[in-house]
Amino acid sequence: MTNWKICTIGDLGMVIGGATPSTKAAENYDGGTIAWITPKDLAGFSGRFISYGERNITKQGLKSCSAKLMPKHTVLFSSRAPIGYIAIANQELCTNQGFKSVVPNDDTDYKFLYYLLKYNKNKIENLGSGTTFKEVSGSTMRDIEVSVPTSIEEQRKIASVLSLLDDKIEKNASINKNLEQQAQAIFKSWFLDYKPFNGVRPIDWINGTIDDLAKEVVCGKTPSTKVKEYYGSDVPFIKIPDMHGNTYVVTTEQYLSNYGAASQAKKTLPPNSICVSCIGTAGLVTLVASKSQTNQQINAIVPKDKYSPFYIYLLMQTLSEVINKLGQSGSTIVNLNKTQFEKIKAIIPSITDMKTFDALVSPLFALILENQKENIRLSSLRNTLLPKLMSGELDVSNLDL
Repeated sequence: MTNWKICTIGDLGMVIGGATPSTKAAENYDGGTIAWITPKDLAGFSGRFISYGERNITKQGLKSCSAKLMPKHTVLFSSRAPIGYIAIANQELCTNQGFKSVVPNDDTDYKFLYYLLKYNKNKIENLGSGTTFKEVSGSTMRDIEVSVPTSIEEQRKIASVLSLLDDKIEKNASINKNLEQQAQAIFKSWFLDYKPFNGVRPIDWINGTIDDLAKEVVCGKTPSTKVKEYYGSDVPFIKIPDMHGNTYVVTTEQYLSNYGAASQAKKTLPPNSICVSCIGTAGLVTLVASKSQTNQQINAIVPKDKYSPFYIYLLMQTLSEVINKLGQSGSTIVNLNKTQFEKIKAIIPSITDMKTFDALVSPLFALILENQKENIRLSSLRNTLLPKLMSGELDVSNLDL
Protein backbone atom coordinates (compact mmCIF):
# COMPACT_ATOMS: atom_id res chain seq x y z
CA MET A 1 0.00 0.00 0.00
CA THR A 2 1.34 3.43 -0.87
CA ASN A 3 1.73 5.96 1.93
CA TRP A 4 1.11 3.33 4.60
CA LYS A 5 3.55 1.92 7.12
CA ILE A 6 3.83 -1.00 9.51
CA CYS A 7 4.38 0.09 13.10
CA THR A 8 3.34 -0.87 16.63
CA ILE A 9 0.58 0.55 18.81
CA GLY A 10 3.37 1.83 21.05
CA ASP A 11 4.67 3.88 18.10
CA LEU A 12 1.31 5.62 17.85
CA GLY A 13 0.98 6.68 21.47
CA MET A 14 1.70 6.00 25.11
CA VAL A 15 0.06 2.84 26.47
CA ILE A 16 -1.15 3.38 30.04
CA GLY A 17 -2.69 0.93 32.49
CA GLY A 18 -5.06 1.92 35.28
CA ALA A 19 -5.49 1.10 38.95
CA THR A 20 -8.07 0.95 41.74
CA PRO A 21 -7.68 2.99 44.93
CA SER A 22 -8.34 1.02 48.12
CA THR A 23 -12.09 0.72 48.61
CA LYS A 24 -11.52 0.49 52.38
CA ALA A 25 -10.43 4.15 52.51
CA ALA A 26 -13.52 6.34 52.19
CA GLU A 27 -11.34 9.38 51.47
CA ASN A 28 -10.36 7.79 48.14
CA TYR A 29 -13.93 8.08 46.86
CA ASP A 30 -16.19 10.30 48.99
CA GLY A 31 -16.70 13.68 47.35
CA GLY A 32 -14.44 12.72 44.44
CA THR A 33 -14.53 14.77 41.25
CA ILE A 34 -12.06 12.80 39.11
CA ALA A 35 -13.83 10.57 36.58
CA TRP A 36 -12.83 6.93 37.09
CA ILE A 37 -13.84 4.46 34.40
CA THR A 38 -14.21 0.68 34.74
CA PRO A 39 -15.12 -1.87 32.03
CA LYS A 40 -18.59 -2.07 33.59
CA ASP A 41 -19.12 1.56 32.51
CA LEU A 42 -18.66 0.50 28.89
CA ALA A 43 -20.93 -2.57 29.04
CA GLY A 44 -23.78 -1.74 26.68
CA PHE A 45 -22.13 1.62 25.88
CA SER A 46 -23.06 2.50 22.30
CA GLY A 47 -21.35 5.86 21.81
CA ARG A 48 -17.72 6.78 21.22
CA PHE A 49 -17.10 9.46 23.84
CA ILE A 50 -17.23 8.96 27.60
CA SER A 51 -16.90 11.60 30.32
CA TYR A 52 -17.93 9.86 33.55
CA GLY A 53 -18.44 6.39 34.97
CA GLU A 54 -20.54 5.24 37.91
CA ARG A 55 -17.93 6.45 40.42
CA ASN A 56 -15.47 9.27 40.81
CA ILE A 57 -12.30 9.24 42.89
CA THR A 58 -10.58 11.97 44.88
CA LYS A 59 -7.11 13.45 44.40
CA GLN A 60 -6.10 11.41 47.43
CA GLY A 61 -7.43 8.30 45.72
CA LEU A 62 -5.43 9.08 42.61
CA LYS A 63 -2.24 9.56 44.64
CA SER A 64 -2.81 6.37 46.63
CA CYS A 65 -2.51 4.07 43.64
CA SER A 66 -0.72 3.87 40.31
CA ALA A 67 -3.62 5.27 38.31
CA LYS A 68 -2.65 8.09 35.98
CA LEU A 69 -4.76 11.06 34.94
CA MET A 70 -5.07 10.84 31.16
CA PRO A 71 -5.84 13.73 28.80
CA LYS A 72 -8.94 14.29 26.74
CA HIS A 73 -8.96 12.17 23.54
CA THR A 74 -7.14 9.25 25.14
CA VAL A 75 -8.52 6.04 23.62
CA LEU A 76 -9.64 3.55 26.29
CA PHE A 77 -9.40 -0.19 25.54
CA SER A 78 -10.52 -2.81 28.06
CA SER A 79 -7.70 -5.33 28.29
CA ARG A 80 -9.06 -7.73 30.90
CA ALA A 81 -12.06 -9.98 30.37
CA PRO A 82 -14.19 -8.73 28.77
CA ILE A 83 -11.52 -7.59 26.31
CA GLY A 84 -12.36 -5.05 23.62
CA TYR A 85 -14.60 -2.33 25.06
CA ILE A 86 -13.45 0.88 23.37
CA ALA A 87 -14.20 4.56 24.03
CA ILE A 88 -12.66 8.01 23.68
CA ALA A 89 -12.11 10.12 26.79
CA ASN A 90 -14.15 13.30 26.44
CA GLN A 91 -12.31 14.94 29.33
CA GLU A 92 -9.38 14.30 31.66
CA LEU A 93 -10.01 10.99 33.48
CA CYS A 94 -8.47 7.78 34.79
CA THR A 95 -9.38 4.09 34.67
CA ASN A 96 -9.09 0.97 36.76
CA GLN A 97 -6.64 -1.82 35.95
CA GLY A 98 -9.03 -3.34 33.41
CA PHE A 99 -7.73 -1.01 30.68
CA LYS A 100 -4.71 -0.46 28.50
CA SER A 101 -5.41 3.05 27.24
CA VAL A 102 -3.50 4.81 24.47
CA VAL A 103 -2.64 8.52 24.64
CA PRO A 104 -2.08 9.38 20.95
CA ASN A 105 1.13 11.08 19.77
CA ASP A 106 0.96 14.43 17.97
CA ASP A 107 1.18 12.66 14.61
CA THR A 108 -1.67 10.23 15.40
CA ASP A 109 -5.29 11.28 14.95
CA TYR A 110 -7.27 10.19 18.01
CA LYS A 111 -10.41 9.25 16.05
CA PHE A 112 -8.32 7.20 13.62
CA LEU A 113 -6.70 5.47 16.61
CA TYR A 114 -10.16 4.64 17.98
CA TYR A 115 -11.20 3.01 14.70
CA LEU A 116 -7.82 1.29 14.36
CA LEU A 117 -8.26 -0.41 17.75
CA LYS A 118 -11.85 -1.27 16.87
CA TYR A 119 -10.63 -2.86 13.62
CA ASN A 120 -7.92 -4.83 15.47
CA LYS A 121 -10.14 -5.82 18.42
CA ASN A 122 -10.15 -9.56 17.66
CA LYS A 123 -6.41 -9.58 16.99
CA ILE A 124 -5.72 -7.88 20.33
CA GLU A 125 -8.13 -10.17 22.19
CA ASN A 126 -6.43 -13.27 20.78
CA LEU A 127 -3.13 -12.10 22.26
CA GLY A 128 -4.56 -12.12 25.78
CA SER A 129 -3.14 -14.65 28.24
CA GLY A 130 -3.99 -16.02 31.66
CA THR A 131 -5.60 -19.05 33.26
CA THR A 132 -8.35 -17.54 35.41
CA PHE A 133 -9.22 -14.84 32.87
CA LYS A 134 -7.50 -13.56 29.76
CA GLU A 135 -5.68 -10.24 29.90
CA VAL A 136 -3.60 -8.23 27.46
CA SER A 137 -0.48 -6.90 29.17
CA GLY A 138 0.94 -3.44 28.60
CA SER A 139 4.02 -4.81 26.82
CA THR A 140 1.86 -6.98 24.57
CA MET A 141 -0.37 -4.01 23.71
CA ARG A 142 2.61 -1.80 22.89
CA ASP A 143 4.20 -4.40 20.60
CA ILE A 144 1.13 -5.22 18.48
CA GLU A 145 1.87 -4.49 14.83
CA VAL A 146 -0.61 -2.43 12.83
CA SER A 147 -0.71 -0.79 9.42
CA VAL A 148 -1.41 2.96 9.30
CA PRO A 149 -1.23 5.86 6.83
CA THR A 150 2.00 7.82 7.20
CA SER A 151 0.11 11.09 6.86
CA ILE A 152 -2.08 12.34 9.72
CA GLU A 153 -4.19 14.09 7.07
CA GLU A 154 -5.03 10.71 5.52
CA GLN A 155 -5.74 9.29 8.97
CA ARG A 156 -8.20 12.14 9.53
CA LYS A 157 -9.91 11.51 6.19
CA ILE A 158 -10.44 7.84 7.03
CA ALA A 159 -11.75 8.75 10.47
CA SER A 160 -14.02 11.42 8.95
CA VAL A 161 -15.77 8.92 6.67
CA LEU A 162 -16.54 6.63 9.60
CA SER A 163 -17.33 9.54 11.91
CA LEU A 164 -20.03 10.83 9.56
CA LEU A 165 -21.92 7.59 10.20
CA ASP A 166 -21.21 7.50 13.93
CA ASP A 167 -22.19 11.17 14.27
CA LYS A 168 -25.61 10.37 12.79
CA ILE A 169 -25.97 7.24 14.93
CA GLU A 170 -25.17 9.24 18.08
CA LYS A 171 -27.52 12.05 17.03
CA ASN A 172 -30.36 9.56 16.56
CA ALA A 173 -29.59 8.03 19.96
CA SER A 174 -29.68 11.49 21.54
CA ILE A 175 -33.00 12.27 19.84
CA ASN A 176 -34.43 8.97 21.08
CA LYS A 177 -33.31 9.72 24.62
CA ASN A 178 -35.10 13.07 24.42
CA LEU A 179 -38.25 11.49 22.92
CA GLU A 180 -38.39 8.92 25.71
CA GLN A 181 -37.90 11.63 28.32
CA GLN A 182 -40.86 13.49 26.78
CA ALA A 183 -42.98 10.33 27.00
CA GLN A 184 -41.91 9.81 30.62
CA ALA A 185 -42.80 13.42 31.46
CA ILE A 186 -46.27 13.01 29.94
CA PHE A 187 -46.72 9.75 31.86
CA LYS A 188 -45.74 11.44 35.13
CA SER A 189 -48.09 14.35 34.43
CA TRP A 190 -51.00 12.02 33.78
CA PHE A 191 -50.55 9.07 36.10
CA LEU A 192 -48.54 10.40 39.03
CA ASP A 193 -49.52 14.08 39.23
CA TYR A 194 -52.99 13.75 37.58
CA LYS A 195 -52.56 17.18 35.97
CA PRO A 196 -55.15 16.63 33.19
CA PHE A 197 -57.63 15.77 35.97
CA ASN A 198 -57.10 18.84 38.17
CA GLY A 199 -54.59 16.99 40.35
CA VAL A 200 -57.12 14.36 41.45
CA ARG A 201 -57.07 10.71 40.43
CA PRO A 202 -60.21 9.85 38.42
CA ILE A 203 -62.72 7.72 40.29
CA ASP A 204 -63.07 5.25 37.42
CA TRP A 205 -59.42 4.18 37.70
CA ILE A 206 -58.95 1.01 39.72
CA ASN A 207 -56.21 -0.58 41.78
CA GLY A 208 -55.15 -3.81 40.20
CA THR A 209 -52.13 -5.90 39.29
CA ILE A 210 -49.94 -6.46 36.25
CA ASP A 211 -52.11 -9.48 35.47
CA ASP A 212 -55.12 -7.15 35.11
CA LEU A 213 -53.29 -5.22 32.36
CA ALA A 214 -52.34 -8.32 30.42
CA LYS A 215 -54.13 -10.46 27.93
CA GLU A 216 -51.34 -12.84 28.85
CA VAL A 217 -48.07 -12.79 30.79
CA VAL A 218 -45.55 -14.98 28.98
CA CYS A 219 -42.47 -16.39 30.70
CA GLY A 220 -39.94 -17.14 27.98
CA LYS A 221 -38.24 -20.46 27.28
CA THR A 222 -35.10 -21.58 25.49
CA PRO A 223 -35.69 -24.30 22.87
CA SER A 224 -33.35 -27.28 23.18
CA THR A 225 -29.90 -26.31 21.91
CA LYS A 226 -29.39 -29.98 20.98
CA VAL A 227 -31.80 -29.51 18.09
CA LYS A 228 -29.81 -27.34 15.68
CA GLU A 229 -32.82 -26.93 13.41
CA TYR A 230 -34.54 -24.84 16.12
CA TYR A 231 -32.09 -22.01 15.50
CA GLY A 232 -31.73 -19.86 12.39
CA SER A 233 -32.53 -16.35 11.23
CA ASP A 234 -36.33 -16.09 11.24
CA VAL A 235 -37.63 -15.07 14.68
CA PRO A 236 -35.77 -12.76 17.11
CA PHE A 237 -34.86 -14.57 20.35
CA ILE A 238 -34.60 -11.92 23.05
CA LYS A 239 -32.14 -12.24 25.93
CA ILE A 240 -31.15 -9.69 28.58
CA PRO A 241 -28.10 -8.33 26.65
CA ASP A 242 -30.46 -7.46 23.77
CA MET A 243 -32.48 -5.25 26.13
CA HIS A 244 -29.70 -2.98 27.40
CA GLY A 245 -30.07 0.61 26.21
CA ASN A 246 -32.95 -0.13 23.85
CA THR A 247 -36.52 1.15 23.92
CA TYR A 248 -37.40 -1.45 21.28
CA VAL A 249 -35.66 -4.75 20.66
CA VAL A 250 -35.24 -4.60 16.89
CA THR A 251 -32.40 -7.09 16.42
CA THR A 252 -31.05 -9.87 18.64
CA GLU A 253 -27.77 -11.74 18.99
CA GLN A 254 -29.54 -15.04 18.36
CA TYR A 255 -32.54 -15.97 16.22
CA LEU A 256 -34.84 -18.97 16.09
CA SER A 257 -35.91 -20.71 12.93
CA ASN A 258 -39.63 -20.78 12.17
CA TYR A 259 -39.45 -24.46 13.10
CA GLY A 260 -37.91 -23.62 16.47
CA ALA A 261 -40.49 -20.93 17.20
CA ALA A 262 -43.31 -23.29 16.22
CA SER A 263 -41.98 -25.85 18.73
CA GLN A 264 -43.11 -23.48 21.49
CA ALA A 265 -45.70 -21.41 19.68
CA LYS A 266 -47.35 -20.24 22.92
CA LYS A 267 -44.15 -18.31 23.73
CA THR A 268 -44.45 -16.08 20.65
CA LEU A 269 -44.98 -12.39 21.42
CA PRO A 270 -46.77 -9.92 19.12
CA PRO A 271 -45.27 -6.46 18.37
CA ASN A 272 -45.57 -3.94 21.21
CA SER A 273 -45.47 -6.61 23.91
CA ILE A 274 -43.50 -5.39 26.92
CA CYS A 275 -40.47 -7.40 28.03
CA VAL A 276 -39.27 -7.18 31.64
CA SER A 277 -36.10 -8.90 32.85
CA CYS A 278 -36.79 -10.80 36.08
CA ILE A 279 -33.74 -13.03 36.67
CA GLY A 280 -30.18 -11.82 37.21
CA THR A 281 -30.27 -8.25 35.91
CA ALA A 282 -33.86 -7.49 36.86
CA GLY A 283 -35.98 -4.47 35.98
CA LEU A 284 -34.90 -3.82 32.39
CA VAL A 285 -37.91 -2.91 30.24
CA THR A 286 -38.22 -2.94 26.44
CA LEU A 287 -40.86 -3.10 23.75
CA VAL A 288 -40.98 -5.81 21.10
CA ALA A 289 -40.57 -4.46 17.55
CA SER A 290 -41.71 -7.58 15.69
CA LYS A 291 -42.97 -11.09 16.38
CA SER A 292 -40.42 -12.53 18.84
CA GLN A 293 -39.71 -15.01 21.61
CA THR A 294 -37.63 -14.61 24.79
CA ASN A 295 -35.61 -16.81 27.10
CA GLN A 296 -36.72 -17.76 30.62
CA GLN A 297 -35.08 -14.73 32.28
CA ILE A 298 -37.80 -12.49 30.84
CA ASN A 299 -41.49 -12.10 31.59
CA ALA A 300 -43.44 -10.38 28.83
CA ILE A 301 -46.78 -8.59 29.03
CA VAL A 302 -49.12 -8.93 26.06
CA PRO A 303 -51.51 -5.98 26.62
CA LYS A 304 -55.25 -6.52 26.72
CA ASP A 305 -57.17 -5.27 23.71
CA LYS A 306 -57.59 -1.45 23.77
CA TYR A 307 -54.93 -1.14 26.51
CA SER A 308 -52.02 1.15 25.69
CA PRO A 309 -48.72 -0.74 25.39
CA PHE A 310 -46.92 2.56 25.97
CA TYR A 311 -48.73 3.14 29.25
CA ILE A 312 -47.68 -0.34 30.39
CA TYR A 313 -44.08 0.17 29.16
CA LEU A 314 -43.70 3.46 31.06
CA LEU A 315 -45.46 2.05 34.12
CA MET A 316 -43.03 -0.89 34.21
CA GLN A 317 -40.11 1.53 34.10
CA THR A 318 -41.43 3.19 37.26
CA LEU A 319 -41.64 -0.28 38.86
CA SER A 320 -38.07 -1.27 37.96
CA GLU A 321 -36.72 -0.97 41.52
CA VAL A 322 -39.77 -2.74 42.95
CA ILE A 323 -39.15 -5.67 40.60
CA ASN A 324 -35.51 -5.83 41.58
CA LYS A 325 -36.28 -5.85 45.33
CA LEU A 326 -39.08 -8.41 45.02
CA GLY A 327 -36.76 -10.74 43.15
CA GLN A 328 -33.98 -10.64 45.74
CA SER A 329 -35.73 -12.52 48.56
CA GLY A 330 -32.50 -12.82 50.53
CA SER A 331 -30.67 -14.36 47.58
CA THR A 332 -27.65 -12.90 45.83
CA ILE A 333 -29.27 -13.66 42.47
CA VAL A 334 -32.47 -11.81 41.62
CA ASN A 335 -35.19 -14.25 40.58
CA LEU A 336 -38.78 -13.03 40.24
CA ASN A 337 -41.06 -15.79 38.98
CA LYS A 338 -44.11 -15.34 36.76
CA THR A 339 -46.65 -15.67 39.58
CA GLN A 340 -44.88 -13.05 41.71
CA PHE A 341 -44.55 -10.80 38.70
CA GLU A 342 -48.25 -10.98 37.84
CA LYS A 343 -49.21 -9.97 41.40
CA ILE A 344 -47.29 -6.67 41.38
CA LYS A 345 -49.72 -3.83 42.07
CA ALA A 346 -50.60 -1.46 39.24
CA ILE A 347 -53.08 1.32 38.55
CA ILE A 348 -55.58 0.51 35.79
CA PRO A 349 -56.79 3.75 34.15
CA SER A 350 -60.02 3.81 32.18
CA ILE A 351 -59.81 2.62 28.57
CA THR A 352 -60.85 6.11 27.42
CA ASP A 353 -57.98 7.76 29.28
CA MET A 354 -55.50 5.13 28.12
CA LYS A 355 -56.55 5.65 24.50
CA THR A 356 -56.17 9.44 24.80
CA PHE A 357 -52.73 9.00 26.41
CA ASP A 358 -51.75 6.50 23.72
CA ALA A 359 -52.63 8.99 20.99
CA LEU A 360 -50.30 11.54 22.63
CA VAL A 361 -47.25 9.33 23.00
CA SER A 362 -47.52 6.83 20.13
CA PRO A 363 -45.98 9.29 17.59
CA LEU A 364 -42.97 9.62 19.94
CA PHE A 365 -42.49 5.85 20.05
CA ALA A 366 -42.95 5.57 16.28
CA LEU A 367 -40.04 8.02 15.82
CA ILE A 368 -37.93 6.10 18.35
CA LEU A 369 -38.47 2.87 16.42
CA GLU A 370 -37.69 4.55 13.09
CA ASN A 371 -34.45 5.99 14.49
CA GLN A 372 -33.43 2.65 15.96
CA LYS A 373 -33.95 0.95 12.60
CA GLU A 374 -31.95 3.67 10.84
CA ASN A 375 -29.11 3.22 13.33
CA ILE A 376 -29.00 -0.50 12.56
CA ARG A 377 -28.62 0.29 8.85
CA LEU A 378 -25.95 2.92 9.54
CA SER A 379 -24.06 0.59 11.88
CA SER A 380 -24.09 -2.13 9.24
CA LEU A 381 -22.69 0.30 6.65
CA ARG A 382 -20.00 1.49 9.08
CA ASN A 383 -19.02 -2.08 9.91
CA THR A 384 -18.75 -2.85 6.19
CA LEU A 385 -16.58 0.19 5.52
CA LEU A 386 -14.35 -0.21 8.59
CA PRO A 387 -12.15 -3.08 7.32
CA LYS A 388 -11.98 -1.64 3.82
CA LEU A 389 -10.81 1.75 5.07
CA MET A 390 -8.51 0.48 7.80
CA SER A 391 -6.78 -1.95 5.44
CA GLY A 392 -6.28 0.66 2.71
CA GLU A 393 -8.55 -1.22 0.31
CA LEU A 394 -10.57 1.98 -0.11
CA ASP A 395 -8.33 4.94 -0.98
CA VAL A 396 -9.41 8.21 0.61
CA SER A 397 -6.38 10.28 -0.36
CA ASN A 398 -8.31 12.12 -3.07
CA LEU A 399 -11.42 12.74 -0.98
CA ASP A 400 -12.19 16.38 -0.23
CA LEU A 401 -13.56 16.28 3.31
